[in-house]
Amino acid sequence: MIFYEINLLVSPNLSETDVSSFVEKFEEELQSYGKIVSEAKPERRKLEYTISEQNEAWLYFFNLYIDEDKDKKEVLDSVEKKIKENQNILRSLFIKKDSKPKKVRAERLPKEEGETTKVKIDLEKIDENLDEILGK
Repeated sequence: MIFYEINLLVSPNLSETDVSSFVEKFEEELQSYGKIVSEAKPERRKLEYTISEQNEAWLYFFNLYIDEDKDKKEVLDSVEKKIKENQNILRSLFIKKDSKPKKVRAERLPKEEGETTKVKIDLEKIDENLDEILGK
């Protein structure tokens, strides 16, 4: 299943309670497009560069699962339009994600300190090699 992570930078002029109510209203507006899942509350962050003469902003993100019967491009265009209409949102970022976890091959994982690799040992081959080394 494909979903979209939507990141928002909200105006720092809003208080913490105002941002919380703004986020709730914004999520309610978007409920008609699909299922919204948010796990984080907005947090105030210092910006690396100024945006609209602001040095700080409220960072908020949520995941949008679009209903299968709806056109994804149309939904994303509508969401983007709602974001642009709202003057409290300074910036937005849409990230397309896949909910299936990616498989990582075990050979590529870095070994932790003190971790040993398991090797299958053939005792007969070891005996033969020892005999060759010792000259028997």
